[in-house]
Amino acid sequence: MKLFIDTANVDEIRAAWSMGIISGVTTN
Repeated sequence: MKLFIDTANVDEIRAAWSMGIISGVTTN
């Protein structure tokens, strides 16, 4: 299963990416 974060907030993306829990980003 792949998890994607749905945000345009760069700080939230960096935090989730550093935890290793997301596979990508969507901003729709």
